[in-house]
Amino acid sequence: MMVDTDRIPHAMMLSGPSGVGKMMLARAFANYLHCQEPRDGEPCGHCQACLQHRNFNHPDLHFVFPFVKSKTRKIIVSDDLIPQWKEMLQTYPAMPTEKWLDIIDAGNSQPRIYVEDADAIVRSESLPAYSSKYKIFIIWLPERMQVEAANKLLKVVEEPPEGTIFLFVSNDPSKVLPTIISRTQSYPLSPLPRPEIEKYLMRRYGLPDYQALELSALAEGRLSKADELGGHSDEAEEFEKLFRDVMRAVYARKLLLLKNYSEDCAAFGREKLIRFLNYFSRMIRENFIYNLHMPELSRLTRSEAEFSRRFAPFIHHSNVEEIISQTGRASNDVARNANPKIVMFDFFLLLITALTRIPK
Repeated sequence: MMVDTDRIPHAMMLSGPSGVGKMMLARAFANYLHCQEPRDGEPCGHCQACLQHRNFNHPDLHFVFPFVKSKTRKIIVSDDLIPQWKEMLQTYPAMPTEKWLDIIDAGNSQPRIYVEDADAIVRSESLPAYSSKYKIFIIWLPERMQVEAANKLLKVVEEPPEGTIFLFVSNDPSKVLPTIISRTQSYPLSPLPRPEIEKYLMRRYGLPDYQALELSALAEGRLSKADELGGHSDEAEEFEKLFRDVMRAVYARKLLLLKNYSEDCAAFGREKLIRFLNYFSRMIRENFIYNLHMPELSRLTRSEAEFSRRFAPFIHHSNVEEIISQTGRASNDVARNANPKIVMFDFFLLLITALTRIPK
């Protein structure tokens, strides 16, 4: 292992799809470097350094992340949002970007890593580590770094003082400044295999093995998706039944029933309604795939597949894109606090035309 041989790259780029556990790996690596009693490639979990990592307050671990700058709210550098950042790490360790946008209330603004954070890194890296051999900077989503900020970091990333390590955690390294990329050693991460997702769901959420098995197929190798599924596993049957009922009412053009369903959806609240619309979109895609007669591509549970056996012919090349587009529009409208009753009833009415369209 690179730590045991003391051949640690001074700058590493952990990259891969959102939610595959890159930040968890970066934090575990930093914890291991700081641990005072590591054993068998793992931190001990009980020394002072490990306890500090667990509480996100180790003095030699520094986080830099994108946010929305606000002089009026005195939010200028990442450290100004440390309470929100700790909430993110604790609640959503797989780091789904959309959750961070909600936590910092980004609205329509695009979070960035600003030049002030780069200045803070340059000032800080000249100081020795406080309590350990290594001073570690974890920079989340460097693809959101301002060009001026990236340029300021070039020299220190290329030739940091001894004991300074940079861990970049990127969802899309193709958007990172090439001069930063060239100064890092790349470690791309792939989606996790289903057995690992199954174990994670059983360990973290106490799900029975049969349920973890079904949900792992839906997680697409991403821990963030597994968290969404496992954290709301009680919604699975509810969403499935509502999807079936809505689509039957749409096909039968039962407007009063659709109005009632739109009110039921509105009663979910914004976050749950968005999760339902995400489920709705997935079911439309899966039913379209079902028509391809390629079961190896299916991500349907057993009961979903039973319904899709009869429903799938109604989702075809003439309407699938329109339905998914309208589902996304409804989700965006709900996220922007539009009246959910109106949004969902309008959405259901639009589905009538799309679902009853004859394939060309």
